[in-house]
Amino acid sequence: MPLRKATGVELHRTGFGIFARTEVVVGGRALARFGRRERRRIEDALAEVGAAAVAEDLDRVLWQTSDGFYWDDDGLDAEAVALLAWDRLRRQDARIERLRKIRAAEEAVTGARRERIPEEVRLFVWTRDEGRCVRCAAEDDLQFDHVIPVARGGGNAPENIQILCGICNRAKGDQIAK
Repeated sequence: MPLRKATGVELHRTGFGIFARTEVVVGGRALARFGRRERRRIEDALAEVGAAAVAEDLDRVLWQTSDGFYWDDDGLDAEAVALLAWDRLRRQDARIERLRKIRAAEEAVTGARRERIPEEVRLFVWTRDEGRCVRCAAEDDLQFDHVIPVARGGGNAPENIQILCGICNRAKGDQIAK
């Protein structure tokens, strides 16, 4: 793995003016200490290239970028580290945007589920339509149908519900009944 996000990295600054010092601490252990000039070199590299080496630990280098710290085991240069960090951030942003769209779509589907036709409306419509399909008078495979489909703004009022057999209901589809 060429570049890994570093966790638990802290920068401790002490002193003032020409006596200012910065200490890089990882997991409670100080890895590096540097003064104003070295800190300035790191800030310039961040501005120019987008990444700067701040410490070494065994065979790996700790890099600082605009979005945090990374460990490098492969001897990458500053430009490569900056590009990999940028790519990681870009992919993360794209993934977050894709997840937002997925969540919104799922919430829309959940919100689109219609409520069941109330029992009293079903009984009224069954009695009114005499338990038969209003188109062909069939008495089996009967279904309650919305005259104006729910998807087009129809509700569960008795005036908007009719009984159709399965064949007539499928033939009607989501059209407004005539």
